[in-house]
Amino acid sequence: MWLTNTIRAVTIMQFKLATFATLAAAVATFAPSALAASCYSQSGCPNCESKSSVFAARQQFCGSDDWNHSNSISWGWAHVTLNGEFATQQECWDGFEQIIDQCYGSKDGGIYNFDFNGKSARLDVGFCNCE
Repeated sequence: MWLTNTIRAVTIMQFKLATFATLAAAVATFAPSALAASCYSQSGCPNCESKSSVFAARQQFCGSDDWNHSNSISWGWAHVTLNGEFATQQECWDGFEQIIDQCYGSKDGGIYNFDFNGKSARLDVGFCNCE
């Protein structure tokens, strides 16, 4: 009896695991393929914008229509370049914030790549200018 119940429990767990794996694969197929930001390898430039200035640029860039077509802005020591277009404005907000959160204070900028539903974008945010 104990062996029968154990085998039955293992079979149920295997079924649940297989169902979960299938469901996870299906969700991954339809989810945007955007990963965490990639920070520049360079760091230590002395001429950098403040974090609040970079967040203000995020507001200006993603809060306008700049997010939905290739575009570039520069201010002070910093720049933002978008090649391609995001599927939604929220992707611009999220990608820009990931670059700031993961790279500001340790690297001189970062890149966020987005690819979903026929739309692709490469957002490059540089906080500094070493020249």
